[in-house]
Amino acid sequence: MPDNKRSGTAAAVRGADEAMERDVHLDVRVYPIDNPEGSTLAFASVTFDGVAAIRGIRVIEGDEGLFVAMPQTRQEKDGETKYHDVAFPLTKELHKQMRRAVLDEYRDPKGDEGKDTAPDNTGRDVKLDVKVFPIDNPQGSTLAFASVTVDDLVAIRGIRVVSGSDGLFVSMPQSRQEKDGGTKYYDVAFPVMKGLGKQLRQAVKEGYNAQISAKSASLDGKLLDGAKKSAAHVPPQRQAAAKSRYAGARG
Repeated sequence: MPDNKRSGTAAAVRGADEAMERDVHLDVRVYPIDNPEGSTLAFASVTFDGVAAIRGIRVIEGDEGLFVAMPQTRQEKDGETKYHDVAFPLTKELHKQMRRAVLDEYRDPKGDEGKDTAPDNTGRDVKLDVKVFPIDNPQGSTLAFASVTVDDLVAIRGIRVVSGSDGLFVSMPQSRQEKDGGTKYYDVAFPVMKGLGKQLRQAVKEGYNAQISAKSASLDGKLLDGAKKSAAHVPPQRQAAAKSRYAGARG
């Protein structure tokens, strides 16, 4: 029997390697902080091949110089605080290319005039790999989380399947920003190619419904099996009573 997890990983690696065979266009925008009070010197957004974008990338001054950090989410688990990248390039090579492009733009801004023309994606078929993780006992409106890889280029985590007044909807991972005395939220990573956002949301919904259907079928099977075992089970008291009646009939 094939190892599905290992086979899936191998397929993802092959797909990513194939993606790197083509020239990936990066549209990089860097926004320096005027008077940085900490180690973060600038924020950046990068669009990959005109397909998907990642915002909230940070340029940071570290002990060994500048480095680039992907947007992260914080998770409290087992008394520990852990950080996870929300979105990131799928391959090491593309990650390196992106970091270099962000730092180059930070050090020497080119402006729109110095940027290459974005690719024409008209009629392009984009590959989506969707994984959905339903919450066992949801306490709020969030029913599941999902991760999606887009065209073997970018991975996006922390997508939510939410129950709303008009049914299910899909929310991309977001970041909170305090500005002008108010709180604003903006999507950290999202498709930019026309029609791809709708396609991604539909794929996540279908993945969620498939998971729930499979879970319901499994539960129904377990209930049926339990009912059969319960019906076939004879309690010890009844067994003893039956033996007693049988013994009396023989006497």
